[in-house]
Amino acid sequence: MPSRSLQPGPWPGWLTPALVATVLLAACSGTAGSAPTATAWAPVATTPALGERVTAYDPARPAPALRLTDQDGRPFDLASFRGRPVLVYFGYTHCPDICPTTLADIRAALRLVDVPVGVVFVTVDPARDDAAAMKRYVDYYASGFTGLTGNKAEIAAAADAWGVSYRRLESTPAAGYAMAHSTETYLLDAAGMLRHHLFFGAGPELIAERIREIAG
Repeated sequence: MPSRSLQPGPWPGWLTPALVATVLLAACSGTAGSAPTATAWAPVATTPALGERVTAYDPARPAPALRLTDQDGRPFDLASFRGRPVLVYFGYTHCPDICPTTLADIRAALRLVDVPVGVVFVTVDPARDDAAAMKRYVDYYASGFTGLTGNKAEIAAAADAWGVSYRRLESTPAAGYAMAHSTETYLLDAAGMLRHHLFFGAGPELIAERIREIAG
């Protein structure tokens, strides 16, 4: 599993390492299909309230480079999004719950803000998520979303640089396999600085609030 080289700060007090592992394994290990599916588990009651959790990088720091292949088969460089806020999320198209929920929340959040925002979805499952698969998936959410893929080594290097952990979970031949992965969404400002790491379940309103905050 790639190591977490990007340190966003300590987990919230209620979220113990054991619970993190349980969420990652349980949330993304159902029978996977190519289309988004409903969430298969109930969120844990949380304290403090979602809007009161610390999400900010203090101080802000430059985002790692992200140079992969986009959903149209073209080279992509995250630097091309300078001048606007950007949300970056790592997941995979066969994810049964966490990824569809996160991308739907992002889509809803963008409807609440009046500034252009880039959205980048990076696969951690390059064996199944080629450019064509990424295009079908991101286009389901919004035509402006960018889906990124690459070979196994390229994805591993990108995930490691961003501090994203993931691993393959074997299943029965009929069910295929699932991927356990980190669930944070990274928010960059217009200058390419990491400003927030948003937890799964933050919801559209909080995501929109953080975008407005960094957009001034």
